Amino acid sequence: MCPLTPTENTIMDTFLYGELTAKDKVLFAKAFQIAIQLWGKNNCWCMKKASNNIFQGFTTSKKVRLSYRGRDARPLLLSMAGYNSDPTNNVIVRRACCNSPYCLNPSHYYWGTRQDVAYENIKRNKITLNKDLITKLRQENTAGLNSNKLSKKYKIPYHTVRRICNNEVYESVENEKENNEIWQNIESICAKLIMDYPEDAKDFNLKYYVTKELECPWHQKGTKNHKGNFGLMGECLDCMKEIKKGRAAVDVRNFDFRWYWQVKSFWDKVDIKDDDDCWPWLGPTKKNGSESVAYFPSPFHASNTQSAPRVAFWLSRGYTGKYRVFTKKTCKPFCCNPLHLTIKDLKDYDPPTKLQCVKVTHDNIIEHYKKREGNTQKE
Repeated sequence: MCPLTPTENTIMDTFLYGELTAKDKVLFAKAFQIAIQLWGKNNCWCMKKASNNIFQGFTTSKKVRLSYRGRDARPLLLSMAGYNSDPTNNVIVRRACCNSPYCLNPSHYYWGTRQDVAYENIKRNKITLNKDLITKLRQENTAGLNSNKLSKKYKIPYHTVRRICNNEVYESVENEKENNEIWQNIESICAKLIMDYPEDAKDFNLKYYVTKELECPWHQKGTKNHKGNFGLMGECLDCMKEIKKGRAAVDVRNFDFRWYWQVKSFWDKVDIKDDDDCWPWLGPTKKNGSESVAYFPSPFHASNTQSAPRVAFWLSRGYTGKYRVFTKKTCKPFCCNPLHLTIKDLKDYDPPTKLQCVKVTHDNIIEHYKKREGNTQKE
């Protein structure tokens, strides 16, 4: 494998027929940024299960590989990682640790040979091989023990033994690049593509320019949390920490007075029942009742209306920006029970089992906020 310094030209040259539009290149770079955030650098990024619109250019119609805009995406992935093929290593090999042929993670591929493909398949099938065993098999085969007898002796499939004895399988892949170098190359390419095409990047950037003054609905006056701290999907990173801790509360007192009437107005349109029951949306719908409509402006959305389950998640769990919110399969249409709502793209987030509080009214809300504001100023 020959490392190379990643440039835009090396990426373009990877496609035999040449031409990715500026929008395609920006979309590809953004897909990497979102995938790293969603699934981490070490896990599989299976595009067959990806639901985010940023992955719209990737297709899984081919049985054994991932495609991008109709072309094999794997050479492009390797180019992003800083790898190039040569006459002796011109076969794309998927590592044994990878669980899907539709994986987008570039660290799960490398340029190799047919022998490397065979070796990765052996490891993927959980056959224990090491350098000493491979050497022993070859020595005993040279001494006159055939592949069939070796297979029975060491309890290894016959075809695997035969390949090893015929020097068709290697113990390891040489010159493997360090993961840190791979991700440095990818980050460099992504930054360059987005910087080179600012106009095309606007479609995939957050709709609102994030400054230190941009506030999440959960921000309270006089505090530093939930302000100017947003991720690639427009999610409030402070809210994400609370979601991970299991926050689930329907309480209008959690919001500043400027949000109070809007939050209360939303929950007034929800039929709030017991924790285990569905909470039907009683507000407006559209498209012959197939979609719910809840008024709640968001800086990262073009429309001032959202689906009712999404707003219910925002106002009970935390603000998650462009992440899609799903209800349970057994739920009634437009269920707004926070315990029934999930975000499939998030990992390591255990769903809450109980609501911490349900309070959508306050006897003297103005006095409550005056008192809280006074306490904040003292602090």
